[in-house]
Amino acid sequence: MEPVHVEIGRARTGREESSYEETERPANGRTRRVLGICGSPKVGRESASEYLCGQALKGAEELGAETRLVRLVDFPVVDCDGCGDCMNSKQCHLFKRPEDQYTRLFRHIRWADAFIFASPVYALGLPFTWKQWLDRCEPADEDDLDYQYYNYEVAADVKGKAFQGKVAGQIVTSGGIGQEWAMAQLMPLWTNVKLSVVVSVGLSLIEFDEQPGIREKPWGQGVREADFAVEIARQVGRRVTSAIGFSTFNLPGASPRVGSVTGRDVTEELSGLQGLDDRPFDLAVEQDRADPLVLVLAGQEKSEEAARRLATMAKLAPGLDLRLVAAVDRLPPFVSRDFVKGRISDQNHPVPVLLDWERAFADSLGLPPNVEPHTLVVDRAGRLLRAMKGTYTTREVLAEVQALSRDATATPLPQP
Repeated sequence: MEPVHVEIGRARTGREESSYEETERPANGRTRRVLGICGSPKVGRESASEYLCGQALKGAEELGAETRLVRLVDFPVVDCDGCGDCMNSKQCHLFKRPEDQYTRLFRHIRWADAFIFASPVYALGLPFTWKQWLDRCEPADEDDLDYQYYNYEVAADVKGKAFQGKVAGQIVTSGGIGQEWAMAQLMPLWTNVKLSVVVSVGLSLIEFDEQPGIREKPWGQGVREADFAVEIARQVGRRVTSAIGFSTFNLPGASPRVGSVTGRDVTEELSGLQGLDDRPFDLAVEQDRADPLVLVLAGQEKSEEAARRLATMAKLAPGLDLRLVAAVDRLPPFVSRDFVKGRISDQNHPVPVLLDWERAFADSLGLPPNVEPHTLVVDRAGRLLRAMKGTYTTREVLAEVQALSRDATATPLPQP
């Protein structure tokens, strides 16, 4: 597949913004997706950081990546007013403001497998565009906001739902000084939301910077003449693309490299699952159905989220064959399997429950718990059609399940 580069937002020519919007993810086997985010507040003038971000994306394309470039300045975000909604399991009320473009930007974040952040230095730090966006950075879907109280561990699910398990690179440019401080400014947040920054570059461009005070000097050359910076940026893009799937925050299991799970026959792995009656799961028993089997897998910490997801899916698409897969860690000696089964039975789940003892099924597919619940779509021949991490919203999952389904009578989904 040929690499594709798409620029989103107003170009420097002032043309109208592209109407292209991502609504669904295609099945795996796709190219890797790299999103460039430029934080320069410049409008209508050449930006050194934006130019180098584009060069980094070209480096990503050399490795076959599909790329997009967005500018934070093209997505006006209403300033956080400290209402506390996101700290109290509520969707941000500012989403309802017609001028707020946060959710449009969030769709691009979810689309990406990796990021390249590019920014100039203002006052020895990053410009306001980053803080304005990140103060509001949270899932734009209500089914992602449910927790007892906000703490360091919860932050990855609240502020980093679309970042965790992914990789990023940083390019920070200055006209002389300050790139060191600006480059480190966002690192605590990226670490907390489980985004792996695999390369960071600070460039003191000096005579190659695009600030008018430099360009107007007789020695000012402009960023397009900075061959060294272009090559460094290209290398950043190559590094980020090659690192996709190797997040340093994945917990047990193999790193979920793009396309490594889908398409394989998982019949043997499925046979290791057991019902609450201790019977092994047998996919062959139900081969008279044409529609795919949909499994939602989660451990204890994400079990409530998985249950809510299944309830919503059953409501919106009642014809789906849904199963909850309870991933159970190795039990201590004083906890019996019968006790675990009893607790799960008491919860009265509306769909059949399958037990994955000692996470054997999850680990065999390299499904890390830090991005649960996982939704797996399996055809009746036992082939895994799709594996979706917990960073997908329920409606996104449903849209993809129905796209894969061969059941012509499947209930159409209401529009989100």
